[in-house]
Amino acid sequence: MSLFLCLRTPGQSAIRRLQLVTLHLILQSFRVIESVFEKLVNWAAAALEKSSNQPVLPHAIIVLNASGNNIDPALWDISTATSSLLDSLSKTVFQNATFKKTAQFWRDRGKQIETVEQLLCSYYRSIRVVHIPTSGRPNLIYNQVKKLYTDIQLACGFARERKAELRMLLDAGELQPYLQVAFDHFACDLDSPFDFVQASFTNSPIPLDFGGNILKLAISLMEVWENIIDGATIFTELSYMVASCIMLDSARSKIRGESFFRRLSVDF
Repeated sequence: MSLFLCLRTPGQSAIRRLQLVTLHLILQSFRVIESVFEKLVNWAAAALEKSSNQPVLPHAIIVLNASGNNIDPALWDISTATSSLLDSLSKTVFQNATFKKTAQFWRDRGKQIETVEQLLCSYYRSIRVVHIPTSGRPNLIYNQVKKLYTDIQLACGFARERKAELRMLLDAGELQPYLQVAFDHFACDLDSPFDFVQASFTNSPIPLDFGGNILKLAISLMEVWENIIDGATIFTELSYMVASCIMLDSARSKIRGESFFRRLSVDF
């Protein structure tokens, strides 16, 4: 799911959508911008804590609305604006209480966190900052909004491609059951995380054939050995038992021919 954060002028209510999060704040001080990054981290940390097997990380686009017309012209470039804002907040990772807590969470897991950018990239696939000028420069406003729209399209495209690679790209018909399962889950239990893989079984249950039973066994091992071994190791450990099951079934079925058993022993 792609996440976009837009900062607008006050006086409007916050609107949250499935793929677009809109936050209405006044951008008058360094502290206000820092508080926005705190919300980005808190939202992402909560999502990470309350979900497992999440297919892709979201993207974050921060829109600084009504920026002064007299700012450095280089800041109208998205890459320059992103680097400038992240550099200005870089060392707050050691000063801000929220940043320090979440940064330590990742350091305890062996990840180096020395800047705010490194912290945010632990939760988001990309961070982009776009300046939208105040009134009086219609051509510049048009160009900046066009850049913002292009960035949103690119982020959505990257997210779709990644989900497609992981076979987790949902169409309109498949999305509804996920929403229903998520609603049912959190209506009953706010503490345990929502598992995307388990939810996928609602749409595509594991078949009851030989391959399906192997998959169920692999999932059981994954739950027992959570955070200890990876998927490749699980299936390597399973291969010996699976090979034995195939050999046993062949013997029980009285499959004839020595070459068959030799081929199995070589393969496994």
